[in-house]
Amino acid sequence: MANRASTNGLVQTLPAPPRLKTAVTGSPAPVSADDDADLDDPRLYLNRELTWLEFNRRVLAEAENTQNPLLERVKFLAITGSNLDEFFMKRIGGLKLQAAAGVPEPTIDGRTPQQQIAACHAWLRTFETHRLGVEHDLHEALAGHHIRVLRWNDLTPAQRVAVREEYRRNIFPLVTPLAFDPAHPFPFVSNLSLNLLVTGAVKGKSQDRAEQMLARVKVPVGQGIPRFYEWIRTISSCTWKMSWHIRWTCSFQA
Repeated sequence: MANRASTNGLVQTLPAPPRLKTAVTGSPAPVSADDDADLDDPRLYLNRELTWLEFNRRVLAEAENTQNPLLERVKFLAITGSNLDEFFMKRIGGLKLQAAAGVPEPTIDGRTPQQQIAACHAWLRTFETHRLGVEHDLHEALAGHHIRVLRWNDLTPAQRVAVREEYRRNIFPLVTPLAFDPAHPFPFVSNLSLNLLVTGAVKGKSQDRAEQMLARVKVPVGQGIPRFYEWIRTISSCTWKMSWHIRWTCSFQA
């Protein structure tokens, strides 16, 4: 329906604003005025979880917007991650509890808890690919301002020695691998923790072949250990992720 505005006694007809559409949830199917409106028709409603995820897409759009200051774009990218942390803890966790309890009643948009979980996972796979692309672009933009996040192969020999010594003195004593197998259940993973899944091989009863082992390694972030280590050079600032060093150490020892 068009809007009307009055200017100096004249009535001006304004075009109706465009309806927002999303790639995932879509728009409800139009209902003709001649139809008997059924307010329980699922086509008239959007899904609560998917529309929340679409909000996160708009936050990511701010990280892509080159009109925003670079560090603000980095902040928006970080917000998308914290939003998804909360989404999985609260929304997906709640849906899994409903699915485990066998809740049969669908939501107002016609989806069961399991269908909502599947739809959210499909949406997130596409979103994560997009988000990683934005992260790569931001890394390149930061490098243009002499701010770099280095991987192991990017470190100089002197930096590698310093990282190894820091790891040996302050990090290694806090790292406790927890193996799991049919005799040991999957270990508890606390909220917002950073964990690595480590695969290895141990000699079994038969010395002829090694048995595969799986272990969970919790990265001890927040225990007086920073997630990033920083080196200040003459014209640039470089950081190194502590979790990358643990991954490299596990690969080296394997």
